[in-house]
Amino acid sequence: VAAHEVGHAVQHATAYSWLQMRSQMVPVVSVASGLSTWIIFAGIVLMASGGGQLGFLISIIGLLLMAMATAFSFVTLPVEYDASKRALLWLEKTNMLEQKELMMAKDALKWAARTYVVAALGALASLLYWAIQILGSRD
Repeated sequence: VAAHEVGHAVQHATAYSWLQMRSQMVPVVSVASGLSTWIIFAGIVLMASGGGQLGFLISIIGLLLMAMATAFSFVTLPVEYDASKRALLWLEKTNMLEQKELMMAKDALKWAARTYVVAALGALASLLYWAIQILGSRD
């Protein structure tokens, strides 16, 4: 795990493009991810209470905010996989670990990276769910 974090430090030092893009997204996504569901709910409630077009517009704004957070999840994937790749290359190159330990490190980094894949797929599933709720209810 420490080698993986060093991989992130190397990404930062070498201006790794995916990390830069992800870093630029952080301020917007931190707000968007916290508000998107609430804005969607507000729009749906407004649509249900007779505020049709305005409620729909508000829901779409919430959906767009959620899409930004979902995009962030997918931009995170190459950042995390690259950091793990750098970590493994360094561990192999420096012979820091015995072969058995290296195999365990590869396995741990592989499964850790997959948690980001699951998070991205979960974000996409949530986005699609809300898109169907909003767009599917249109007459």
